[in-house]
Amino acid sequence: MFHSSKQRQTLFKSEQDIQEIRNKVNQDFKDSHVECSEFFISPEDERLLCRKFERELLRFCNVFEEPPLIRSIKCTAMNFLKRFYLKYSAMEFYPQNVMLLCVYFACKVDEYTIGIDKYVSMLEESLQFETGSFILGHEFLLMEALDYSLTVYNSYRPLDGFLIELRDKFSNETSEMLKKHALSFIHDAILTDATLLYSPSQIALSALVYSSEQNKVDIGGYIKSLSPDTLTHNKLLSTITKIRQHLQLNYKFQISSSKLKELEAKCSAISKSLVSDADEGSSADEKQGERISKRRKTVDEMETELS
Repeated sequence: MFHSSKQRQTLFKSEQDIQEIRNKVNQDFKDSHVECSEFFISPEDERLLCRKFERELLRFCNVFEEPPLIRSIKCTAMNFLKRFYLKYSAMEFYPQNVMLLCVYFACKVDEYTIGIDKYVSMLEESLQFETGSFILGHEFLLMEALDYSLTVYNSYRPLDGFLIELRDKFSNETSEMLKKHALSFIHDAILTDATLLYSPSQIALSALVYSSEQNKVDIGGYIKSLSPDTLTHNKLLSTITKIRQHLQLNYKFQISSSKLKELEAKCSAISKSLVSDADEGSSADEKQGERISKRRKTVDEMETELS
């Protein structure tokens, strides 16, 4: 269950803690690759690039038709993508490739059977071979970045639980209206860092409160019944408020096509430089191993300090 899971143990205490790790990952890459300095991008630009492909991840998941991807796979893939970039820089691994890797691996984890050939067939023909090779060559790296913690709890199941409890209080029509707006809230939440900061049940309850306000349905009594005393109830209300504020401040996202092209060009130049360095000196595997070892040490030390 979630309360005894690795996911709960690794929730961050604040947005600042997440940003500090992203800044550290960005700086570690720069320190290790000074020869690429003219193409470096800032932590803020890295985040812009990643957020662009977080949205692309959801759009790509909607391409699946027979059968369509269930919500849990989308949440798992998104969680993998966010956590990967707490260990690696977007300058080293371009988010488009990692996004496709995370969706494919999430399908495996959630037992959605699809072969690599069929998977890449959903991409443009020019991308199929390169993407397939990247995915098969980096699955183990992804597992390492995730610390082999592959079970991801999402907010959909606790939301269903809350709605079942409310069935005796409201009509089926009202329950369906509550569910509709709550699902929209959860969809928005997974496109922010809320899932790295709060538990699935906290996000689900925030979604339900938001939906009740949108539909002018009073669930105050039900929310109060979830807490054993006034102090716990006030803490719960405070958490719900923080989650809603987080979404209001962080959901909106915009990147111009010119900015995207600029970042793509810089990342492409860095990628070519890394390949060139590997050809001139040690093998690519040796160089990557050195980078992984150094980064894992520095990031793990920082996470220990924050815990």
